[in-house]
Amino acid sequence: MSLSRRRAPRFVAAACLCLAAPVAGVQADRPRLSPLRADVRGHDVFLTFRLNGALNPELATRIEAGLETAIRYEVRLYRHEAHWLWDSLIERRRYRVAVTYDAVTREYVVVETMDGRPLLRSTTRDFGEVARRLLSAENLLVFHVGNDKPRTNLYLAARATFDSGYLFAIIPVDSRTDWANSNRFEVQKFP
Repeated sequence: MSLSRRRAPRFVAAACLCLAAPVAGVQADRPRLSPLRADVRGHDVFLTFRLNGALNPELATRIEAGLETAIRYEVRLYRHEAHWLWDSLIERRRYRVAVTYDAVTREYVVVETMDGRPLLRSTTRDFGEVARRLLSAENLLVFHVGNDKPRTNLYLAARATFDSGYLFAIIPVDSRTDWANSNRFEVQKFP
């Protein structure tokens, strides 16, 4: 075996490590949902969260340019199975917050939907309020757990998806957070 053939695997391994190092640095700065908290009132499950690191200058520029900018949240209700390999998926929801800037009235139009059905539509002139509505929710009703569903050892899992930029200046690229889990909870049975 020649000397160059013996060195080729080492060179390839070193090149892969050099290419992976910047990717690992980018992973540490990725947006994430934190904290994710579930609260139970009766049969209803409410979600509180904050999306950190998502409002970058490109996203703010899109909003100010009048382009509709949306963040989509996928929320799942699971039952933790202690003696099984994976947890049971009970139900899922898609929560979407979209904002559009109207340059004529100088107002931001914020539209919230749950599973494609309208929840709330409002207007504001304050960009801080728009950022708060896009990136966080407090006491958002996400699930109604009836007596026919599992009620103990439950938790929520959520992730966010949003437009983060363009590839080759024409192909839109979505950014997605990792899944975040909430605290465990139980829903009391009612007659």
